[in-house]
Amino acid sequence: MKVAMLRATPVVALAACTLATAAPVRAQDVAGTAAARAPATDAEWRVWMPEESAVPTPALAFAETAEDVGSYQKYYYFHRSGTSFAEALADIRQCDEFARGLYGGDYYPDPAYTSMYGIGGAFGGLIGGAIAQAIYGSAEERRKRRVNMRRCMSFKGYERYGLSKDLWEEFNFEEGNRHVPEAERQHMLAMQAKVASGPQPAAEGLGL
Repeated sequence: MKVAMLRATPVVALAACTLATAAPVRAQDVAGTAAARAPATDAEWRVWMPEESAVPTPALAFAETAEDVGSYQKYYYFHRSGTSFAEALADIRQCDEFARGLYGGDYYPDPAYTSMYGIGGAFGGLIGGAIAQAIYGSAEERRKRRVNMRRCMSFKGYERYGLSKDLWEEFNFEEGNRHVPEAERQHMLAMQAKVASGPQPAAEGLGL
């Protein structure tokens, strides 16, 4: 009897040791798998497919003011009935790709600056042009992106609904002279897709 008990003791100890070390190993494996699944490049972010339940639902309810109504050309969201989250995200991503970098104009000086005022005139013109580009060029890029997003999403059958600026800024971005990092961009597009595929808005649509 004593021999049997002595033989069993190492087995029990081994089992206890295995149970003690198993949980940390599994946790490390899960953490490693999650890290491996996270997009590592911009190209991977563009095809990243989050779980719908993990995407925050933006707030849309607000007390409309005259100022809000006057800003609906800038601040709005899209919605299409009977659309899944995956469909909405694919549509918004495609329209976002179409709307990127479409502004091709510039505000740099005419060659006449150089002929009339020499190198000093050209230098001054470049400075003035750079300032104008920062002010007007950025605004024009933002405007063109809004127009192209509206046209693209309207073509795909989405209605547009007005939103207050404060709520809009929670899940949207403006892209003029500022580059929006791909990870930040895709997280916001995912929230836009959640709204676009969510419950039917009670508000009246704005059209194109």
